[in-house]
Amino acid sequence: MLKFVLLSFAAVALAQFPQRPGWMDEIVGGQVFEIDTIHGHSVQYDDKHDLLLLVGKANCYLIDAPDNTWDKIAHNADQVPRITEDIYHQITSGKGVMLMTHPDAIEKYHSVLEQYECRSKEVFHVEYHLRHHN
Repeated sequence: MLKFVLLSFAAVALAQFPQRPGWMDEIVGGQVFEIDTIHGHSVQYDDKHDLLLLVGKANCYLIDAPDNTWDKIAHNADQVPRITEDIYHQITSGKGVMLMTHPDAIEKYHSVLEQYECRSKEVFHVEYHLRHHN
């Protein structure tokens, strides 16, 4: 019970930060890149956990981002805006977008970044299939 109370206090304290504080980068581990901003959503790539996040004020969208393709895309300034726009349009159409619980997201991704950025938001998994963007 004491652990639950302490974790609750920690969650409330962290919720006071509007954006991820710099000291959290070491806790997240690996490399995290904010690669784009689109229609009020921050687009972040968690390289360590092969995860792309679109984080808005009320919702958090999670997309599987395997290294073999996303490592190159995350650093390509020409491709990123086209791909994130494509993902955004898929989200707004509702195709392949499924509500996900916080415990399910934690179990699937093991990402501290996801846990922090998606706290107190509705979480959705987006089944996105990358198309060729030249």
